[in-house]
Amino acid sequence: MKKIFFILIFILLTTGCWNYQELNDYAIVTGMAVDYKDNKYEVSLLIANGDKKDDEDGKAQVTVSSASGKTIYEAIKNISLATPKELYISHLSVIVLSEEIAEAGVNPVLDFLLREPQSHQNFYLVIAKNHEAKKSLSVLTPLADYPSQNITFNIKMTEKLQGRITNASFNNFVSKILQKGNNPVSNSLVLVGDEEKGISQEEQDKSIASAYTKLDTLGLFKNDKLVGWATMDESIGINMLLGDVEILYLTLPCKNDYVVVTSSSYKIKNKVSKDKITVNIKADGMINEVGCDINLEDPKTIEIYQKKAEEKMKEYTNKAIVKAKKLKTDIFGYGNMIYQKFPTYFKNLNDWNETFTKLKININVDFKLKNKGTLEQTIGAQEK
Repeated sequence: MKKIFFILIFILLTTGCWNYQELNDYAIVTGMAVDYKDNKYEVSLLIANGDKKDDEDGKAQVTVSSASGKTIYEAIKNISLATPKELYISHLSVIVLSEEIAEAGVNPVLDFLLREPQSHQNFYLVIAKNHEAKKSLSVLTPLADYPSQNITFNIKMTEKLQGRITNASFNNFVSKILQKGNNPVSNSLVLVGDEEKGISQEEQDKSIASAYTKLDTLGLFKNDKLVGWATMDESIGINMLLGDVEILYLTLPCKNDYVVVTSSSYKIKNKVSKDKITVNIKADGMINEVGCDINLEDPKTIEIYQKKAEEKMKEYTNKAIVKAKKLKTDIFGYGNMIYQKFPTYFKNLNDWNETFTKLKININVDFKLKNKGTLEQTIGAQEK
């Protein structure tokens, strides 16, 4: 018994983390950008220098390191040749791809990230629209220490509050490529302002940024290739049909001005047959802003704006359907729904994306205004 006791004590005293390394031995990568130049991949990594602080405000410094290679892996290894620390991408929060790579096909990038042992695949994927992907990681803003933080926080907040941005996670994107009868969409980034000034460290101390990245409209993919950009209205309609909406605001005409209505409790149900999809949308809403003189205590007024809201929501979804059919890409996953319900029928189709252009899609919207805000009447009506 004593012998066993001493053996256990010995094991406890000698056991440790065999692969333990100090945090300072790593270069923590929080963002990645991939461009294509001179027939090579140019990979840029946003590295957080957590052990180096600005003397005045204590902000963590960041650096963008770039290198080229015939493959993604080679480009990253070339970056490591000029980096005194081991690259660590488990904290990757966003990957930005250039428009050129998206149009040529993103499978090589996806394949690398799926195979890379350090990649946790819980990051966002976005497309740089009309600018190099590298520049998206270089522009600093006053509201975030890292450009990657700025992009990811923006996606999270806008997706919840506006209904214009989609669930842009890497895993969601890949899963749609792999599904039968489905194609992915992606968020895009545009660069606004003076990019040369925007990359300086002093930008974080300014009240007005010289340059900044902004989320723009959705990109439509067919398989792994970008085939077109949606407008803002089409982007809203796409998210509505995907059910990727938490709050949606609608600007409705009101005499010579507007009434703003926000929807809540958004629900969508799809009824599936071989040649037709019936989309039933149900939502509640409230009035947020009134720019004209109307009587909100009159039930007929409420009915009018409920009807206008329904028409606006149908307008968004119809625009989205027209764009997807024009580009011959089923981004709504209707083909997958038909495949799940009628697998034999679906397997006998030669090209679902071609069949999708002839698919009947009926939209029904039931919108109820249940709240007029904290004011029961407009200020103009109360003055009278």
